[in-house]
Amino acid sequence: MAAPQAHAALPCSGAHRWKNCPGSVKLSEQYPQGSTIYADEGTLAHEAAEQLITKGKVTAGHKKTIASFYKDHPELGGTVDEMLETLEPYVGFVVETYNEQLKEDPATQILTEQRVDLTRWIPEGFGTSDVIIIRSGYMQIIDLKYGKGVPVSAEDNPQLRLYALGSLEMLDSVYEVKDVAMTIYQPRLDNISTELMSAADLYEWADTEIAPAAKLALTDDAPFKAGDWCRFCPARHECRARAESYLDLAEYMAKACLTNDEIAQVLGRIDGLVKWAEDLKEGALTRALNGEDFAGWKVVEGRSIRKYSGTEEEIVKQCEGAGFDRAMLYETKLLGVSAMEKLLGKKQFGEILGAYVEKPQGKPTLAPETDKRPAIVGGSAAEDFANE
Repeated sequence: MAAPQAHAALPCSGAHRWKNCPGSVKLSEQYPQGSTIYADEGTLAHEAAEQLITKGKVTAGHKKTIASFYKDHPELGGTVDEMLETLEPYVGFVVETYNEQLKEDPATQILTEQRVDLTRWIPEGFGTSDVIIIRSGYMQIIDLKYGKGVPVSAEDNPQLRLYALGSLEMLDSVYEVKDVAMTIYQPRLDNISTELMSAADLYEWADTEIAPAAKLALTDDAPFKAGDWCRFCPARHECRARAESYLDLAEYMAKACLTNDEIAQVLGRIDGLVKWAEDLKEGALTRALNGEDFAGWKVVEGRSIRKYSGTEEEIVKQCEGAGFDRAMLYETKLLGVSAMEKLLGKKQFGEILGAYVEKPQGKPTLAPETDKRPAIVGGSAAEDFANE
């Protein structure tokens, strides 16, 4: 995998957040800024896409890197072939778009993974444009999104606009760009979204919205504002502004019955409220695993499900050796532990398969002190569960 780029205080990827909640920048500095396996997967996909666009194939070395990554992260269920197949329509779209512009202007150029400078509007700001297709008077930015969580729109997308802005800053004096097309391509969601703007409007947006927001975000007393941008904020677990944004829901609790209109208003807030509650609990668990105390709560071992520790053939042979017909052991696949125990009987199950069944350590979870399960104590609980 390519070496990580320098970290920007105001990254393009976080523009939607820091533009709307300037206070999140300083607050987020208190939290780890590590990557995720999904981001790492996206990085590998971007590198493969660039090779496909520029060379027509992915190098053997990069294929090996992708294969190794998926071997280390089987939970993603990915393969090299699947990634390359997924990227095919995106690469085809880029090539087709480039060829269309070549018909308009034989001098059309294409640049990939181009670092662009944004310091005119954002202190020490920079970004990387996946694809820039440019000719006299016209430029198109194409941004690959490899994730499959939710569709991303190009309309009013600060990240995409910043990539276009940096590309304009670098190339506008040569090509005198008048119109800019900004496209997001999500191959795993079959989502293609494009926003069209004039270069003049893009510059005005940067001068009137981005530059002031960037300046404010770097101050010590920048204001906070909760919204959908909280989703990926490093401080989302503990941010008071986010918590307070749901306090007005308490007014509904004082009413004996809610009207349909009131229910409709609450329904519109439920998903965000649930996500906030989940983030709060996740953050508390992480801190508790690292030794912090929360009055009335403790870390305990969560529920786990029994699973076979032997191979399928070993399980079958053990049962056949005890007189059970092979066909009895299957539904559409080998019976699960509980179903097998029910078939064999608890006593025989233990005698026949006891050595082939294990009960993994349960995932740590927070529970009230009244919970009967023993607390996990001693040192940092996070280390005990690091490999779970």
